[in-house]
Amino acid sequence: MKKLLFSLCIMLFGLGAYAQDAAPAATTQKAPAVQKAPDTPEQEAQKLVDMLTQGATYTAEQKKQIHAVAVNAVKQRKALASLKASDPSAYAEKEMNIFIEMSNAIKEIEQN
Repeated sequence: MKKLLFSLCIMLFGLGAYAQDAAPAATTQKAPAVQKAPDTPEQEAQKLVDMLTQGATYTAEQKKQIHAVAVNAVKQRKALASLKASDPSAYAEKEMNIFIEMSNAIKEIEQN
């Protein structure tokens, strides 16, 4: 009886180990990732403006000014892309400066 239980346990463990080996093969058959085209600076700026103006009430003129500031900031940030790989700390510092300038410009627009 003990030999029968021992054999049954060995078979169950063996099946469990086989099932774990077969699982990764099933997960490797993924659909190819769809790559979308990168956003233009204007599209990225529009998304940023939509996010910034979500809870606030701005006039149409203020939204145009904020959009212009956002486009300028996005273009400056994209110009730094080569610096990101070569010097990440300098990239982060310059990106933060761009963000601060954009924030200050938006505050000025809000005050007018």
